[in-house]
Amino acid sequence: LFSGQLITINFLVNDLHFYLEIDKFSKLADSAEALAACNMRSDKEVAFLKKKVAIIDQLFLNSHIIPKLQVRCWDTP
Repeated sequence: LFSGQLITINFLVNDLHFYLEIDKFSKLADSAEALAACNMRSDKEVAFLKKKVAIIDQLFLNSHIIPKLQVRCWDTP
């Protein structure tokens, strides 16, 4: 139990993988935003970020691969 919630080890592994991918995506998006502020962002970078979002969604959030890589849905107070 952690903060009154039962933690499943298998979900923790998926949560970690998900967090790492989101962290990478966040850094990429931040750098693209900085480039856009300098009028240096390209359509290629925007297309890459959109593809990355689609991959994260398909792999972690709406996976059709068995076993589904699903992340824990944390309830926020």
